[in-house]
Amino acid sequence: MADTKISALSAVGTPAGTDEFIVNQAGTSRKMTLAQINGYSDPVRGAATAAQGAGFATDTYVTSSRLVLPQTKMQAGTYYRCRIVITKTAAGLVAPIFQIRTGTAGSTADTSRLSYTATAQTAATDTGFLEVLATFRVVGASAVLAAWLRFDHDAATTGFANATRGFQGQAVSGTFDSTTASMGIGVSMNGGTNAAWTVQQCIPELLNLAD
Repeated sequence: MADTKISALSAVGTPAGTDEFIVNQAGTSRKMTLAQINGYSDPVRGAATAAQGAGFATDTYVTSSRLVLPQTKMQAGTYYRCRIVITKTAAGLVAPIFQIRTGTAGSTADTSRLSYTATAQTAATDTGFLEVLATFRVVGASAVLAAWLRFDHDAATTGFANATRGFQGQAVSGTFDSTTASMGIGVSMNGGTNAAWTVQQCIPELLNLAD
């Protein structure tokens, strides 16, 4: 087959993950797929495809919030961001507690790195938005997280909180080993006795990963 200039080749109609490219890896010519390129360059992310709840009357892990740390791409400055949309019924009056957790269990057995107790709820339906930001100041055997969370809700002084429309909290963790196999990060929530919360959406991301 005669050589053909790249500029003379037919254009790709719809790119596919199986499309192949030539690469030079340490002086050796190899091939890789578009799916491999996307997997290397994209941030680690997820999204809930179904609601979780009603529940959260006790401390409950938000299952879709968990991401496993990609050890080969972790670096100081990598950060976890998670956004959660929550609805509540008129049940539940207790001050809710939100926590950022790391560990291998993917449950409330994981260690809490930030715990924030909000103001008491009221007997009213409401919709809330939780945003979590946790930055790895250090990674490795002595990892450190600087974590912050913010919660806003629709009702001015009812529903998720009886005195404020929004609240926030921040903390810096003690050291922990972030290199443990299958180490993940996620969020748990405790709406308190009789709470009937439903997670409607959850979108977690890990960003600023190493090249």
